[in-house]
Amino acid sequence: MLVAEVRACIEAHAMLPQGAKVVVAVSGGADSMALLFALFQLRSMYNMTLIVAHVNHQLRGEEAEQDALFVEKQAAQLGLPFHQTCVDVKALQQSSGISVQQAARQLRYRFLYALHQALNATRIALGHTADDQAETLLMRLVRGSGPTGFAGIPTVRLPFIRPLITVSRPVIYSYLQSEHCPWVEDSSNAHMIYLRNRVRLDLLPKLQQYNPQIVRRLNELADMLRADSQVLEQQVDEWALQTLAWQAQSRVEICCRLFGLAPMAIQRRLLRRVIEALAASPEAVGFRHIESLRQFIVSEKHGRRCSLPGEIGAERRAETILLWNASKTPALSYVLVLPVPGKVDIIPLNIRLIADIISKPRNLGRIGPQWALLDLDRTICPLHVRFRQPGDRFYPLGSPGSKKLQDFFVDTKIPCRERPYVPLVVSNHEIVWIVGHRIAEPFKLRPETNRVLRLQCCTLQEASS
Repeated sequence: MLVAEVRACIEAHAMLPQGAKVVVAVSGGADSMALLFALFQLRSMYNMTLIVAHVNHQLRGEEAEQDALFVEKQAAQLGLPFHQTCVDVKALQQSSGISVQQAARQLRYRFLYALHQALNATRIALGHTADDQAETLLMRLVRGSGPTGFAGIPTVRLPFIRPLITVSRPVIYSYLQSEHCPWVEDSSNAHMIYLRNRVRLDLLPKLQQYNPQIVRRLNELADMLRADSQVLEQQVDEWALQTLAWQAQSRVEICCRLFGLAPMAIQRRLLRRVIEALAASPEAVGFRHIESLRQFIVSEKHGRRCSLPGEIGAERRAETILLWNASKTPALSYVLVLPVPGKVDIIPLNIRLIADIISKPRNLGRIGPQWALLDLDRTICPLHVRFRQPGDRFYPLGSPGSKKLQDFFVDTKIPCRERPYVPLVVSNHEIVWIVGHRIAEPFKLRPETNRVLRLQCCTLQEASS
């Protein structure tokens, strides 16, 4: 029965191409041993090559050593190659501040993926079951999650596959006993300090008193939400192309008008995608933070700036919202030449600066922050573009004298983490324009001005459209 279910799952999700080389993650427990033996029985059907992989997390001393020896022995009896590693879970947990289970998972997946690459394998098979799926949904319900979280553990996320994801644990034990397959018990599975163990040993049995089919029902819920999520994510992909302008994966500009046209469900998923790319710890950004950011974007009543956990900042610009993570944004120390007329691209910031010469306009009207009009006869060309340096001073438009650039940033409330990334247009070492903020008083247009230097700042997407 189990082998038939595994085959049906493989076929339904097109998990295995013919001739696949599969790394099988085997802890020695019941689930992973059932996975190994089932794939071994199906190997000729798919012309599979199986490789056994084991990770010793060094959390259970001698017991963990015995588990590794057990898995190595089982691989040898099946005539399969065996690879193992020891990882320092506690060191990662202490250095990163994550839980022991999170650290173990990160190191385990890191080893499996590295082995997959080194051996030129096709797939990595994991032993998650229907019970694991149900436990995961209940854990996310307790901790708090959205529709994407309740989609549960993915059946396939290449190169990872989970052929046992539809199989319940009772079926697994029945299969192992009928096939006389040995397995080992992990003593830590009984420790109630772990949330998953409390869900498995306490909460799930209580729910089964209300509905004996609760595991199946939770798996059906995950299946439905996963299918719904796939459709929504396809729509998010389309909206993201129009709405988001990435800047080296550490900053992103969101077009407010287009974002406002998207349905609320798409808006929230867009922001979640952005946060997952920007934040070092996306899990620290919860629903209330996402909703606060969404409201900030769609309504100008919510001010000019917004901040979120994980060093994420947001600033309202003319028609966009800029989000960034200061810790992930590289420092910019180079100097670029801006010919007149001409253009220069600042790739990490996803912007282009354009300079051209125009006739003096009769009526200046209101000039947006992304434009600057300067007296060409007072500038020395070519211009240069750089970023702040110690000792920089600036003559702000309308000011009787100069002030430190640092003081200007403070006075205009430019956030500290944003200041290193504000471009400065310079003429003969003198700042003529703090891009997006202010031109310099000595270079403003006067009644006697004859030739006008026009500067524009736009995104690379706007420049190419």
